[in-house]
Amino acid sequence: MKLKKFHFFTVVIIFLLFFVPYLYYIWVSIDSGARNSALKVDTLPDLISVREFYANTDAKWGYIPSHDGSLLAWWGVQWGRETVFIGRADRIDSTGPEVVSTLDGPAATIFWSAFENKLHVVSEGRLWLVDPNLPGRDLWIDVTPRGFLNWDFLKQARSSDKYNVVMSNDRDPALVDLYSVRPDGGGKELLIRNEGTTQTWIAAADGSPGIRVDKAENGDRSYKIRRSLDAPWREFAHAIPSETLIVSSVPPTGLPVEALSNRDRDLVSLVKIDEQSSVETVTLSDPHTDVDQFLTFSWDAGPADIAIIRDGYPRYVGLSKMGSALLRLLETETDPTDFNILGTSPDGRFVTIAVSKDETPFQYFLFDLQTETSTHISDSPLSRQRDQLAKTKPVSFSARDGRVIPAFLTIPHGVKPERLPTIVLVHGGPADRDVWQYDHQKQFLANRGYAVLSVNFRGSTGYGRAFKEAGYGQYGKAMQDDIVDAAHWLVSQGIADSNAMAVMGGSYGGYAAALAMTRDPGVFKAAIAEYGVMDVKYQMQNNPFSWGLFLDGMNQYFGDPGKPDSLQEMTDRSPISHAQNVTGAILLTAGKEDRIVGFEQSEEFERALKLAGKDVESVYFEKEGHGYRRWQTEVKRARLLEDFLAKKLGGRTGNFDLAEIAANYLN
Repeated sequence: MKLKKFHFFTVVIIFLLFFVPYLYYIWVSIDSGARNSALKVDTLPDLISVREFYANTDAKWGYIPSHDGSLLAWWGVQWGRETVFIGRADRIDSTGPEVVSTLDGPAATIFWSAFENKLHVVSEGRLWLVDPNLPGRDLWIDVTPRGFLNWDFLKQARSSDKYNVVMSNDRDPALVDLYSVRPDGGGKELLIRNEGTTQTWIAAADGSPGIRVDKAENGDRSYKIRRSLDAPWREFAHAIPSETLIVSSVPPTGLPVEALSNRDRDLVSLVKIDEQSSVETVTLSDPHTDVDQFLTFSWDAGPADIAIIRDGYPRYVGLSKMGSALLRLLETETDPTDFNILGTSPDGRFVTIAVSKDETPFQYFLFDLQTETSTHISDSPLSRQRDQLAKTKPVSFSARDGRVIPAFLTIPHGVKPERLPTIVLVHGGPADRDVWQYDHQKQFLANRGYAVLSVNFRGSTGYGRAFKEAGYGQYGKAMQDDIVDAAHWLVSQGIADSNAMAVMGGSYGGYAAALAMTRDPGVFKAAIAEYGVMDVKYQMQNNPFSWGLFLDGMNQYFGDPGKPDSLQEMTDRSPISHAQNVTGAILLTAGKEDRIVGFEQSEEFERALKLAGKDVESVYFEKEGHGYRRWQTEVKRARLLEDFLAKKLGGRTGNFDLAEIAANYLN
């Protein structure tokens, strides 16, 4: 009898210790179906877990080629931790490159030497040189530039007897001086001291400072060039504050300077500037939108290889033999294509690239542009769900004053665009823009059942000078009207459910999301405001010191903090001044190490909302700054978003995910 009783209690204890927690995990992990009626009618795609989106242990990313293209370095996951792998570029199979070594120390950034097959690793605040054949942590060589508190490379040495060009603002946070340093980190010498006006330095192929951009007292910019260290600086171009002129490299002697410019016109074009006569010649333009950017594959000065125009779907123009070769390998004419160049060899011959066709998850390739051959490296793990992902299309709508506002609309896969729970997404900047591309966050939100409209409100870049200048001084006014008008347009088109709309954004987008709840209560049921400006006056009086030569751009949008009238407007147009007006729910997130928009602004806004009795949630992430980079944060944030939005708008959530435990344990 005693034996039977012993067995009975043993079974009970085992059940309580093992099966009950397991059953609890199963229960809390059950996907919550969507409550919004529009989502119940249609068949949503399979729910992709937070773990698969943001903590996928099969993920590999960031492939970069060595100087001769024989090796690749990339990031992956090993034993639950992000790890740097090094492999052979000539031995790649279905599992990826043949691994030569893995690095057993923590790494924040990696990049190859420009002249030998050794990897630079930024780890624990130091720069290390690692031999792939001798990867042990005790064999790493410390090559941190000596004698600096803050530093970054402007130009890497091309051989062991040359020098690295280092930028540092140790002397003055607002001014960058240039120094030469040996590849081993020693031998610090001042190359050129910033006289107090230089915003930007550009190094020539030999490493010497070849172009500088100086700011005058009236805000004009002077572009100067010199061909040797002992030659005088000569102005080759001039731009007023409202003009765009972007130079990326110093061309070889005798060749014109290539730049993006809208001097004396509205739209930005690709131009060539004669350094002797200052004559500017347009080489590529578009009648409707700016030429967005141009890419040069070589690390040294040389002509542009590709230009990109983003009028809705992106268009690519080959400008050189290598640029045309890359576009042929991409086959961009078949489907809308998004690509990111991950790395190139110093001569530009070898290029690693992430490619998304028609918004499918990225595939990774190694291109040899000399032989015009492509080697498939690997696919994103989400490629298994490629048929379940959403599509985004360019759209536009008319604001209340008649101005046409560009936007991008994402609809969940398999769902009719009719009365959906919808999120209006606001980009940061505000001098920035959203573009058509594979977007991980939009895919996550769409998979939860939400339509997403990202708005390029007036003041955004990419649509000409007049469109950008239409935003000057219009924060909280016409710029904000565009966000609200986007919501009204979605409802008028029958796309959005007016009772299930949220507004979301980070930085300036966080400001606009919060302001939408205080200025226009009732339009949105909820807002997600991340690392946002909640007190414009406070922000403009506490911008980073390092922005000293670049504050004119902020003043154009927000006014002069030295003027009492401007300060009063900043107060009047700040979310924190009108917390009592909020009628919906607000989720606030911020990083505790944010040096651009301090998390104290979100804290103070949260305090004001709570004092007013409003519905507010907040999370402040450790080890994060302005924008989030750690996978642990992404997991926690994704769980916050899906639960918050499910409660407020009626979409679905995957509920508890095992990745949450890993995010906390491996924090």
